[in-house]
Amino acid sequence: MNAPSIATTESRAPALLHRARELVRALTDEQAIEVGDAVVDLALSEGLGPWLGMRLARQSVSVPAARVEQLVWEHEMCLAANLVRTRAVRAVAERCHGSGIALAWLKGMSMIQGFIDPGARSMTDVDLLVPPSRWHEACRLAAGMPGAREQGPPSRAYTTAHDYVRAFTLPSGVTLEVHRFVCEASLFTLDYEGRDGLFARAVPGASGVSVLEEGDLFLTFAAHAAKHTFELPLRSFLDGIVLMQRGHLNFDELKLRARQCRMEKALRLWVRTLITLAPWLAAPPDDQGAPLLAGMVWSRTSELVAWQRFLRLGWIIDRPGDWARHVLTRTSFRLRDTLVT
Repeated sequence: MNAPSIATTESRAPALLHRARELVRALTDEQAIEVGDAVVDLALSEGLGPWLGMRLARQSVSVPAARVEQLVWEHEMCLAANLVRTRAVRAVAERCHGSGIALAWLKGMSMIQGFIDPGARSMTDVDLLVPPSRWHEACRLAAGMPGAREQGPPSRAYTTAHDYVRAFTLPSGVTLEVHRFVCEASLFTLDYEGRDGLFARAVPGASGVSVLEEGDLFLTFAAHAAKHTFELPLRSFLDGIVLMQRGHLNFDELKLRARQCRMEKALRLWVRTLITLAPWLAAPPDDQGAPLLAGMVWSRTSELVAWQRFLRLGWIIDRPGDWARHVLTRTSFRLRDTLVT
């Protein structure tokens, strides 16, 4: 299902961008805000109905009376669903810990570990990160859960087994994605298992799953957005806005980490996107404005075919050589899929 075309600049779709900013403020501002039907509709289309319902339950926002019941229901169902997801992961975590395999939350589940209310952040699945050297073992443990079924089309058998993530449906109905990398390894070079890597800085959390250090979490959001060439639901950008608004990010350190990971452009574009959607945020020191893809911030239009994504990635990846390596790597996966099938 295609979502509406979203503004990338005020001149292209000022009304829609205005509604997006109004919604973001309603979800993050400390003062009570009143929003109308158009903003409620946008929240529902972008997976932010539960968040708006949570704010409504706390009397931090007001909406037309006819929309109250639906939004509160969205909030309550989200809270229940996230409780089911947490319990489902606990069983997998116990197996992994029994084998000495570390786990860390990614994406939406990471945000409900103390950053936002568990009944606010909707999601479609649970993403877990494991050390790359233990990925195959962790996937075997997940696949061995009673009633677990692995996802993935037969036509992509090689990619499923050798890429960066494998997905499993658990008996509870929860979809679990087990990552060894945040995104394709050929895109960025994040440090996972080093002495100063993601797992070394992660903080132990509930359910036996660690929470990434806040700066690392922000970088993983940037990498995920770049991987999708910034075609994501608005709720994914709210995650970054929340972290920026907290004021704990050290952008000098983040820029250094991004340079080491070869994702400086991705980080700059991510930050500029967040500021475009929430212009009241303080810009990082020495901000140089938008990178080459100045207009492409929240491009929620349609799923692009592979070659179009590859072209867009050419402006997001730091160096032409990195882009060429990524294209060749993905092409190699496709060819091997063909040979396997």
